[in-house]
Amino acid sequence: MAYRTKESVSRHVQLEHEKLEADEGLPFRQLLDENRLKTALERAGVIFRERIYTPLVTLCAFLSQVVSGKDSSCKEAVNRVLADRAAWGRKPCSPDTASYCAARARLPEQVLTDLTRETGRELHQQAEGDWLWKGRRVVLVDGSTATLDDTPANQAAYPQSRNQKAGLGFPILRFVVILSLSVGTVLECAVGRCRGKMTGEQSLFRQICDTLQPGEIVVGDRLYDCYRDIFVLRARGVDSVFGKKQSRRCDFRKGRRLGPGDHVVTWKKPKYDASRYASRAEWESLPEEMEMREIRVTARRPGFKTKTIVLVTTLLDAEQYSAQDLAKLFAERWHCELDLRSIKRALGMYHLRCRTPEMVRKELWTYLLAYNLIRVRMAQAAALHGKLPRRLSFTAAQSLIDSFAPHLSTTHGEKRGRIELDLLLAISRCRVPKRPGRSEPRAVKKREKKYSYLTKPRPQARKQLTA
Repeated sequence: MAYRTKESVSRHVQLEHEKLEADEGLPFRQLLDENRLKTALERAGVIFRERIYTPLVTLCAFLSQVVSGKDSSCKEAVNRVLADRAAWGRKPCSPDTASYCAARARLPEQVLTDLTRETGRELHQQAEGDWLWKGRRVVLVDGSTATLDDTPANQAAYPQSRNQKAGLGFPILRFVVILSLSVGTVLECAVGRCRGKMTGEQSLFRQICDTLQPGEIVVGDRLYDCYRDIFVLRARGVDSVFGKKQSRRCDFRKGRRLGPGDHVVTWKKPKYDASRYASRAEWESLPEEMEMREIRVTARRPGFKTKTIVLVTTLLDAEQYSAQDLAKLFAERWHCELDLRSIKRALGMYHLRCRTPEMVRKELWTYLLAYNLIRVRMAQAAALHGKLPRRLSFTAAQSLIDSFAPHLSTTHGEKRGRIELDLLLAISRCRVPKRPGRSEPRAVKKREKKYSYLTKPRPQARKQLTA
């Protein structure tokens, strides 16, 4: 994952090559440890025989499919496998997509989730000391949504918004991710409906919060400011820094004063609400009160309106964690928004194209795995050339990996190692410039072709054309 010296990175690249029995030339093939994949298959109880679409080839083709953007069809994925086999002098496979689709359906969801979590967590744990915040590992939490293809199965599992008429909308899936602040990888993800009881971001976060490790700090927006969640996290040894929810009253004249706009107060347990707790026993298990720190931060920038926010945190030591330090840490929460943008826009996960809920979830986890593998390359480049992973461009790294893939697939040994080191050097040079206070209009200059919106289901509209 992340290494300090050029020699260790070179050795890691060499070991990656030695672990693979054969190289299919597909994107990310050289980043996947075949032993790790076999272990994941064994945990899922999968037994397979050697064929063209082995689990490794299928997974690599799936990864190339989700990363390819506009060429994201199964046909394009099969064409890449066909081209790779031809380049290596192997018997060409059929250009028909039936075998690939069947192999993709056989690939268990558990394998994809395990690989995503392992790659993300390992890189997070191996982050260098100067990538951490005050020697502690910080994670970010946030949620988003993705639309799905409009099929009966997807609509039943992830129904569309009630504001849309039947046959005119798209199913909507909600997901919440936990990301590493230091290296940007996805550590965990929860998936659910966008409608109904217990389908909000808080409910999804509670499904995965037990994966957080003692000593970590979780940073989130004011949606996650919840007495129960903060207590559960603290009981696990996880500190939190959240924005204060609007309904919570905050009086800086009370409590133990630590500085201007900085104090420690005692929170009282909220009243029992059956709609917010699974049972009364769960509510009774919470303590009657809890000490919390509240910090008022005022952001002033020339030419912009002054903005005041209040943070709530379990980091009570003002000497070790000053108000300014915590304000800067909370500002880093914006990386979560940028990471979600990279996943949804740069990779294209804003719309999932599979036709069944089972394949939709596989597609989502494949996107997250592809995202983590790109972050692995960025961390390698940062460690080798003395950069910070967060200062490197994700879209540039994605483009470079895609461009280098055909050359890596046709070389071996020392030459391939040199190409791989050149790839890391190129990634390290694509830095994101510092642009404090940047403001751009949310508008585009180029107009796309204008088409009318469907106001009735497509079969009805099609019948009108032939009438």
